[in-house]
Amino acid sequence: MTECAVCGRDSDLPRTCRPCRNRIRGVLLALPEAVAQTWMARHRVQRGNSNERVSASKEAPLPLRLDVLSLLGPSADQVLSGEEQEGPVPVVGVLSSWADLVAEQTRQKPVSHTVSTLTQFLLDHVEWVCRQAWVADFAEELEGLMKTLRRVSGIEPVRILLPTTCPTCDLRVMVREEGSGWAAECRYCPAVKLSAREYGQLVAAQAQAVSAPREV
Repeated sequence: MTECAVCGRDSDLPRTCRPCRNRIRGVLLALPEAVAQTWMARHRVQRGNSNERVSASKEAPLPLRLDVLSLLGPSADQVLSGEEQEGPVPVVGVLSSWADLVAEQTRQKPVSHTVSTLTQFLLDHVEWVCRQAWVADFAEELEGLMKTLRRVSGIEPVRILLPTTCPTCDLRVMVREEGSGWAAECRYCPAVKLSAREYGQLVAAQAQAVSAPREV
């Protein structure tokens, strides 16, 4: 048994456990759609009367959101505003840095820097990536990127409420999140993330506790 470099749990696989590998794969699979959803949110939402003066500036506000342009296209905000890029590293920047590292260490030619090509390349090498010493940093950056895309686009992941209580806080806040790779996790306890086997054991234990006769 080895300790998973991502979640710290015991694993019978090198470096990372199967749930963490599934979660990394799930994030890579979901990234292209998340990018498309974020791009659709690039236009500013018009509020109130369009004839009203919204600021003291005589310059008309840009019709597009700079946070979306900066995230989805390197230097896009520089072209429109003449300012230096601020905020999170663009999606292509994050993916290309990891894809270039994989290509270098596996002695392959770098792939084109597009979201679809980069994510597919990383998916094709995800098992190899999960055996590397830097896999925890890779997983953290991917999840951070996905959270940023969801925040900017305003689209939250699908969560299914489960009929069990959290083994730590004892509240009924266990959910299954689409694409997370976990069978169940607590919304309030970051450490409670269960594989399919662990969740099955929790369900059986709680069902047994309910059906057991109580002492009078």
